[in-house]
Amino acid sequence: MPKSGPTLIQISLPLALALACSNHEVDTADEWCEQITGVDLYEKYAPFWAVLPSVSFSGEAIRDDFVANLNQALMEKVDGRADRMAWRDGTQLHIENLSSLFEVDPQEIIGEWRAGIDRANRFETLDLADECLFGSVVSLFDGVKIHSFEQGEFHLSPGTTTVTELDTERRERLPDAI
Repeated sequence: MPKSGPTLIQISLPLALALACSNHEVDTADEWCEQITGVDLYEKYAPFWAVLPSVSFSGEAIRDDFVANLNQALMEKVDGRADRMAWRDGTQLHIENLSSLFEVDPQEIIGEWRAGIDRANRFETLDLADECLFGSVVSLFDGVKIHSFEQGEFHLSPGTTTVTELDTERRERLPDAI
């Protein structure tokens, strides 16, 4: 008896299942902010035909985009008077203290960051922008390092840079974090 090939059902079923699946990868800071502020990403990004929609997260891409956006916003605040204002080293977020370019007490800026991180860890953010900024920081980064430059006396002697480290407690709260 001759061997027959696969039946139409044997071919159609796996094909239909494959076509019914859909995955949306979150890889931008904007989509991450949507997720942490309560937007249902399954509903928003699943195509109408998807039977098995899924959402995945690219932590590295999200961190890169978040830092690029934060750096751009801070660079606009300082009118481009610095080479950079935010960068990352792995899961450590680095920020130049705005006090370095404005006549503001460095501790005031550090205190604002500390308070924002504390509020986000307690889910007590004040508004959507705060929730996005500090919610992203505590869910994407293990710590924030704020670099404060202090000019020397009479601007004649070299200044010094101090680094203040703020722990986000991310690893304790989210041991399987992205």
